[in-house]
Amino acid sequence: MFYGILKRVFLSSALIATFSYGSCNDLARAYPSVISGCSGNKLLWRSGGSTIYDDGKRKSFNQALNSPDLEDMFRYSYPRGKSGYGRAPSVNNDPGRIRYEPLFFKMYGSSSSAVRRNLTSINWFGQRVRVTRINGVASQLKAVARDLAKIPNIRRYLRSIGGTFKWRRIAGTKRMSVHSFGAAIDINVKYSTYWRWSKGKYRYQNKIPLSIVKAFERHGFIWGGKWYHYDTMHFEYRPELLGKSGVSYRKAAMRHQKHKRVKNIAKKSIKDSRSTYIVERGDGLYRIAKNHNISKDKLMKMNNLSKDDILKIGQVLRIK
Repeated sequence: MFYGILKRVFLSSALIATFSYGSCNDLARAYPSVISGCSGNKLLWRSGGSTIYDDGKRKSFNQALNSPDLEDMFRYSYPRGKSGYGRAPSVNNDPGRIRYEPLFFKMYGSSSSAVRRNLTSINWFGQRVRVTRINGVASQLKAVARDLAKIPNIRRYLRSIGGTFKWRRIAGTKRMSVHSFGAAIDINVKYSTYWRWSKGKYRYQNKIPLSIVKAFERHGFIWGGKWYHYDTMHFEYRPELLGKSGVSYRKAAMRHQKHKRVKNIAKKSIKDSRSTYIVERGDGLYRIAKNHNISKDKLMKMNNLSKDDILKIGQVLRIK
């Protein structure tokens, strides 16, 4: 009887294994700006409400791919670094290719226009590319670029990229591409391989150096070259599969407020510099007034000066 149970769970080719390599808490740590935590079998949204984490259903590979719950995204463990590099994964082992779309819609936007509102342009080896600011994707991709810039002889793989943001479905499916959310990048197609391009019998192929893969993984991006249905040009931001924590909601809010304060101070400084004048050696009231197209009397009135007052070098005068 015990052997029969093991056989049904582990040896059935029709069903995906019932164990998982991640948890609801991994999602909460990875995306704290939209997920406040987990309670029992529910993922709690920061905006209110909740979503069932595990629907309890056993699914075939295609069922999990096309009708997943949140738990199904962890059905395959993503191998970091050298692990899983340079060889074909086992059949249908696609860590990260199973995606619960409502999560991505909730985070990045459920329409092209909604996603576009959060896109920003960054420099990628001389090419401007658009990615989302949500979840710190843009800043993480900049960090990837900094790491890659230190590695010699790899620029040819990184220039003339396949693309970043594009609202579209994955070829041959009804599922949305992560490119739709501005959270993915395809590097140079010329040096890439893709399972749909392969002709004849299945054969895993790859030309992308491990050093590039490691740089992306360090900053929360998984690589499509570690999928059975390989796509070696493709990297997407999925920190939950790498055991990484995202930028905390509080820190992100603090940075936003700091940016606003700095920006306001800068604006005030520019405004003040246009409405004041600092007295220099040799200046007199008449000369200052003439240079700023105001009358001497008006200048004196704005600064509470009399004809007998002596100007001092460094004294600040209102001129507007």
